Amino acid sequence: MSAKTSEERQYENSMNREILKIGLPSFLESLFTTFAAIIDSKMVSVIGVTAISAVSVTNQPKLFVYTLFFAINTVTTSLIAKYHGKKDQDTANQIFDHAMKGTLILSIVLSILSVVLARPIMVLFSGQPDTLEDSILYFQIVMGGMIFNLLFLEINSALRGIGKTTLTFIDNLLSCVVNLFFNYLLIEGHWGFPALKIAGAAIATVLGNVAACILSVLFVCKKDLFINILYCVKKRYRMTKDSMKEILYMAKSCAVENLTTRATLLAISAITARIGSFQMAIYSVGNYLLNVNFALGTGLQTAAVTLVGQSYGKSSYKEMADYRKAITKLGMICAVVLAIIIMGGGKFFFSFFSAEETFVSIGATSCLFIGVITIFQTLKFINNGCLQGVGMMKEIMFSSIIAFSCVNLVLVALLVLVFHRGIWGVWIGTLFAQATQALLLRRYILKSGLFTGTEPVGNG
Repeated sequence: MSAKTSEERQYENSMNREILKIGLPSFLESLFTTFAAIIDSKMVSVIGVTAISAVSVTNQPKLFVYTLFFAINTVTTSLIAKYHGKKDQDTANQIFDHAMKGTLILSIVLSILSVVLARPIMVLFSGQPDTLEDSILYFQIVMGGMIFNLLFLEINSALRGIGKTTLTFIDNLLSCVVNLFFNYLLIEGHWGFPALKIAGAAIATVLGNVAACILSVLFVCKKDLFINILYCVKKRYRMTKDSMKEILYMAKSCAVENLTTRATLLAISAITARIGSFQMAIYSVGNYLLNVNFALGTGLQTAAVTLVGQSYGKSSYKEMADYRKAITKLGMICAVVLAIIIMGGGKFFFSFFSAEETFVSIGATSCLFIGVITIFQTLKFINNGCLQGVGMMKEIMFSSIIAFSCVNLVLVALLVLVFHRGIWGVWIGTLFAQATQALLLRRYILKSGLFTGTEPVGNG
């Protein structure tokens, strides 16, 4: 094999710089948000264990309400990356305008419904008498102010489409800092502020979202930015059936995927609860390690969506193929290194949570599964991002349904409920689901013919 020329090395280094420029802030954003959530739970825990349960039980219904918005966010990033690559500022801003208006209208309607129906919703998802009232109060406050959260998430999705992930990192950093700061002031009552307990935690969350929303709006008010609110106001875009066609076509598949995955994960959670509190504690600690990998995967997926999408918009098929190879290579190196650290440091990591020998031993063995899952999960994120970049949302939907609703759910149900394999049944189900989706997505990528480096026959 011949050595690379200086031009080839320069080209490769340039691509890696672009990947890191977009992917690194996204990775740090996800990682910081994960750590902030742990600190947030710790701050809430001073009220009591029931307070943690009251807050955690609101997560699933909140995510159900957010499902449609997550679909809109995904489509926004994909389409804006595409039209940014085409240098079509008008169409990109029209998509941004429609997505913002849709988010605004839907968030107001769903916010009112969530507040009014908070009690029956919380009874359905929990119904525990010791946490019910607190969970209703927390849910009403957070969902009452959800418009600020959803607007800043939508704006951040647009910013990712044009590669401005440093701005989204700053925005999320501000949200977390403001949230934690007001947690300190309002949960127990400091510096003369009242001790509002669970209500204080909810208000702090909303205030963090308000701060991030204001900052994100200021970002997209810059006249020299490709995505610009002032540009949208000047153009006075109208939402019509034709102008919404591309957004709705892609969002439909995303929404179905999100809803199916959310319902499947709920079912898997219910089955996983049967493994017993001891093994469940080990599983929960193991998920902290998977969250670190999730942050890595999110960063790489963002880089893939943005860079592949922009190359697709330019019809630069060689660049698309090269970016996919470069991101996959970088991602696999990072994933393998992380997997080796997880596998080798399992005993050390789990000993932080308990000195009990059985706990540490089972945790260390779990890390062997987690390490392999890390590699497949990273590959899944990269392949997912490449397909999002070219708008292949249906393929992502099918792969998710097959991997989670079929492989994951069936394996966990059989291994835990029928064969009583406990935590090992859960890890095996997770491993096969991640591997299945990663390989299915790779098959769709190869079948599409878009990543061969040359213009595919029959594609525009």
